[in-house]
Amino acid sequence: MGDYMDENVEFTMLYDIYGKLLTKKQQEIFEEYYLYNLSLREIAENKNISYQAVRDSIKSSEVTLKNFENVTHTLDLLVKMKKAYNLCDSEDLNKKRQQLKRLLKSEDDI
Repeated sequence: MGDYMDENVEFTMLYDIYGKLLTKKQQEIFEEYYLYNLSLREIAENKNISYQAVRDSIKSSEVTLKNFENVTHTLDLLVKMKKAYNLCDSEDLNKKRQQLKRLLKSEDDI
């Protein structure tokens, strides 16, 4: 997915899709870090846990979210659907249809 977007945006989008599959504690820490932009120290202080525990939780959540994406490819599909929609929103539809066919044909896993 990294080809499509910034890593922070990617993790936020993965969280939107798969976040409910994380533990409640992982969700809280992930949200404080990625959505509320708190530092690891601030989160550690807020949660009364170590800096290392916060770091480990975030890294574990990132790995888990990427693993879910590697299995389901949901975010990848959503990105492709958005590209397809944008291709269709054009005056030169014949050219865009050909581009769309190539885009969809290039992915055997769909």
